[in-house]
Amino acid sequence: MKRGVVRAKGFEVVDDNGVVRAAVGVGSDGSPFFSLQDGDGRVRARIGLNADGSAGLAIGDSGGKVRATLGLSSDGSASLALGDKNGKIRAKFGLVSEGAPTPGLRSKEDGGVSFVYSLAEQGSPTLGLYDESGKVRLRLGLASEGSPILRLLTKDGEMRVLIGLDGDGEPVFRFVDENGKPVWTAP
Repeated sequence: MKRGVVRAKGFEVVDDNGVVRAAVGVGSDGSPFFSLQDGDGRVRARIGLNADGSAGLAIGDSGGKVRATLGLSSDGSASLALGDKNGKIRAKFGLVSEGAPTPGLRSKEDGGVSFVYSLAEQGSPTLGLYDESGKVRLRLGLASEGSPILRLLTKDGEMRVLIGLDGDGEPVFRFVDENGKPVWTAP
């Protein structure tokens, strides 16, 4: 053992009332962690490494809901996820292991992931904004030739407004009815 080194499986720092406010340790699976707790003993921030090689940081609110996570998976993909006051993931940004962006997600009622947007079918990045029920309402992305496109969608996911540039750099502005037929277009 090195001089001046203290070894233990865990350490806890307590406040004047004996409440654990910080902990450093190794979980039952051998994974190390560091956590910070509030005065009521709720974990508000935790950083850790998992047995599979992944690493993460989770930040919770005063009600105990995880509101932000930053992670690196064992496959090399990285992500930042942000949750609402109910702990439901509302936005996620990241890169898959090959470097392709994964800019948004929708969650199930139970908070589980049901669909992840990464690249549009033609391979271009797309960003989605979601409402409280997890429905995508706005998509901003690039068309296959690299032209920027903004799409506004109904609560049922139907595109009703399209704004962007076509492949020649000319502006496109289109209103679409419930059947997907243009009702107004400019130019």
